[in-house]
Parts: sequence; structure tokens; C-alpha cells
Amino acid sequence: MFWKRILLSLGLFGGTALTALAVSISDIAGEVSEGSYSNFHINLFVEEGDSRGFTDGSSPRTPLPQHDLARDYIFNTFQAMGFETYLAPFTFNYSGRSYTGCNNVIAIKRGTSGFIHIIGAHYDSVDSGQSDVTGVCPGADDNASGVAGILETARAIQDYTFLDTIILIAFDGEEKGFFGSKHFVNNWTTTQTGQTNATRFLRANIKGMLSVDMIGYDDPTTAYDVILGTVNYQRNSPLSKALEDAAATYSGVETYKSSDWDLSDHKPFDDAGIESILVIEGDYYDYWNNPPQYENPYYHTPNDNIDQPNYISYAYATDVTRMLVGYLLDQAVVIPPATLWQTFSGSTVSLNWESSPGIAYDVYGSTNLIASNGWNVLTTVPSTPTITTHSVSFDLNAYSNRIFKVISDPEQ
Repeated sequence: MFWKRILLSLGLFGGTALTALAVSISDIAGEVSEGSYSNFHINLFVEEGDSRGFTDGSSPRTPLPQHDLARDYIFNTFQAMGFETYLAPFTFNYSGRSYTGCNNVIAIKRGTSGFIHIIGAHYDSVDSGQSDVTGVCPGADDNASGVAGILETARAIQDYTFLDTIILIAFDGEEKGFFGSKHFVNNWTTTQTGQTNATRFLRANIKGMLSVDMIGYDDPTTAYDVILGTVNYQRNSPLSKALEDAAATYSGVETYKSSDWDLSDHKPFDDAGIESILVIEGDYYDYWNNPPQYENPYYHTPNDNIDQPNYISYAYATDVTRMLVGYLLDQAVVIPPATLWQTFSGSTVSLNWESSPGIAYDVYGSTNLIASNGWNVLTTVPSTPTITTHSVSFDLNAYSNRIFKVISDPEQ
């Protein structure tokens, strides 16, 4: 099973009560850290002169060294956190040139419900092989900021179990036409139930896809907001509503919904009929200026680096990341560790805890922790559709000198 079972608490031994501390959903969202986010960000080669792009010149164009170093850093970070991690290689043609050596980095945290949530961010940066780009572009905002956001999201949720499956993806080839996300949609998703497997997911089961593309720049003189951009007008979609609620509950950023956004990795998902949203900094672009103009002064330039003073706002990027984590906690349904407490009445001890919806629990007892088979299942408590306070009682005359524990049981 891919399910990580949850130990709620140890019970009692010889009448001594032990109680676990409760962990709330807000506590988990609060684990998002500016220090941790910034550490991920600076390890993605974002200084002046860095590049995660490709070579210029004739075909085939191949990744520059820092492109692959960033790829390996992302892969190793996901893997060290315990995610099921894959490199997904592909090639593509763009503007009459072939590009080889491309890889998506895919991290999966399996649930049991069958439903799926996807958050992605591209790690490639623009390069001089594109007609509108000159010089070496580190891509500190575009899009190391988004990649750092999904790495910090992974860190915040790594130790928790969810009902739904979560897929975090660092896409390659976005700057040349979303080729990494196209590859994922075409090769890792399907409309046919019979074609699904461990690395091919049914599109109908994907509840939403978020493309996190540029969340590092915030002009302090403008609104503290983040744009939720859709390809078409979907003002009251379930996905945008879920993000709005998460922003309001777990972060300080305001959300602004806007349509006609089709230039990021959410577009191939939208084309495949999967609800998708672009998450992008509110100060990226000014639609209301005449003519419209970019507000981020270093977008697609060599100055998109962390050496520019007062450029990357780690406080803002961290707040947007809290929104992402809160969205997953609510929508993928986190199953946080619960408080287990004991009460006594004569010779009877009662184990009590609050359940998570849809989760059954096994109650174990042991008198010998040294023996390999020292734990025995004493009873199983069926799942309930809502949060419920469970209570299981034992007569200590029959169950003397026992340690008890409660563990979630995904197979019930």
C-alpha cells in the first residue's frame, strides 16, 4: 500500500496515562517558513550570470549545466522528503530547432480516494535561443520562485497523510511552448480507465491543476495580491473558490480572478478538459495601463536575479506558498495526527480520540514491546463520514499492564 498509516498515540501502561498533542490544519499550514523557502530558492541557481536554459545555435540544443544541476537538486529534494519521485525525459522541436535532454521532475504522495490534485512550476529559464531574449537570464522570479514554492509545499506536507493523491511537478520546456506540461498530459494522463496505472492517471479524477509561475515580485506600493488566471472565464469555479478560501484562511494575500491567461503550464491541462488555474504575482502585468505593460521590471531579462536590491520578496512568496499548502490541506483532505486521551471508571479504561472523515482505526494492545509480534489488534473502529469522537473501553482486569495505540486503517 502507498498509504502512510498514522500512529495517533501510545496509551497507558500500568495505569499511567500518556496523551498526544493535537495538530491542527492551521498548525500544518504554519509550518511554511520564509527561511526554508528562501533556502530552496537560492539553491536553484538564481544569481547574476546563472541560467537554467538551453544552448543556442544549431540543433540539437541541449541543457546548460545549471539547468541539469537545478533538475538534480529538485529531484533529490523531493526524494529525500519521502515522495515517490520520477524523472520523465522528453524532446521537442521549437522554432526550427530540436531540444534534447529535457526532463520533468514528478513527485507523488499517494492517497486512497482515487482523486488527484496537481501543482506544477517550470524550472527552465529563458535563454538567447529565443528571439526576444538577449543575455543570460537567471530566472529568479521566472520561475525559480514558483519551484521554490512547490518545494516548500512539499516540505510542509511531507509527514502527513491525505485522502487524495497529490502530484507536484517541476516542468521543463515551458519557456518554449509548455512542452513539459504537454508531455505530462499526453503521457501521464488518460481518458480511458483501462489505460491507467501507477504513472498514468485518469483525467476525470484530477480535481484541479495549479501552475505556479512567478510569485516572487511584489511592489510594496500596490495591492498585496495574487492573480488566479484562467484560460476562459471561470469566475466561480470550484478550483478558484478553493484557492480564494485558502488565501483568506491561511495567508495574508488577496486573490484577484482574471481570464484570458493562456501562457503557462496550465494551458495544456485546460486543453485536455482538466480544470486549471495560473497562480501568478499581482504585479506581473498591468492590464489597465494604456498600453498594457509589464510591471515586473526584470521580466525575461538578465536582471531577473537575486542580486537586484529589493527585488525578490521572500515574505510575499512565502505567503503565496501558504495559500498553496492550505489549498491542499483542505481539498486533498489532510489526516492530521489526533489527540488520544484516556478516562477511567473503576477498572475500566476508555481510549478516546477525534476521527478524520472516511478513516477507520485499529486499536492495538501490547504487554511486550521487545517481541517482534508484541502488538495485537484488539478491535477495529469503522470509518464515519464526519469528524466523530470515538471511545473504546477495556476492562483492566482482562487487559492489565497494557500499552495501547491507535493506528488508521486504510484497508477498512
